[in-house]
Amino acid sequence: MLNLKFTSIQESKVNKSLLPPVIIFLFILLVSLFFLKPKIVSIAKFKRELNANKKTLAELTKKLTVLEGLSKPELTDKVILSLKVLPAEKDVATAIFVLKKMTSNNGLAIDSLSIPEVGEIATASAEAKITDKKEILPSLVIKLNTFGEREKVVKFLKEIPITAPLMRVNSLKISQGEGFDEAEVELNYYFLSLPKTLGKPEQAINPITPNEEKVFNKINEFILTETIEGQEEAVPLGKENLFTY
Repeated sequence: MLNLKFTSIQESKVNKSLLPPVIIFLFILLVSLFFLKPKIVSIAKFKRELNANKKTLAELTKKLTVLEGLSKPELTDKVILSLKVLPAEKDVATAIFVLKKMTSNNGLAIDSLSIPEVGEIATASAEAKITDKKEILPSLVIKLNTFGEREKVVKFLKEIPITAPLMRVNSLKISQGEGFDEAEVELNYYFLSLPKTLGKPEQAINPITPNEEKVFNKINEFILTETIEGQEEAVPLGKENLFTY
């Protein structure tokens, strides 16, 4: 019986002697986890970002290879021509200049030229809207009253759909006068909406399709009116300007 008590006392002393190292070990472990956990999380996050950047770089390298295979002069010419036909913004001054140039070249006189949606075009931040559900592009309405010989009026009307920038006759009323015809024309002047998002690296570069090439060939036949810098109509801003000539 005494032997058992002596053994129990010895085991208790051994356990007590082991307790401080265990407490110290646990304390060190907890402190290490407290300080190392943010580092481990940061390393894992950095690794994920590095892998994502490697993937993005690989996609950009593929795009660069595709772009290097294109003819830069040819691509630049196509972009410039396309933007002349379908501007990337509401270039009202150029549209007015072209219409006045067309009427002058056809020997016609302008009685009036107006743009009803003054408030929309006068604000730089105005959002391009498609009011007609049948349309796929935003547009502005331009009203033009012109007069001259009938043959010249007809020639002018035929040139509108094939002259840059892209315009279409929305409505037409012709009245006959003494020795001349007067045409009341309502035009839709089209332009592109600015993109709401930038291109993403993971988006592939789509090659030009045969149908798109056909469209460009038609655009290539458009009549271009050379605008000399400083000759464009001065278009002031503000809703009080009625754009009436």
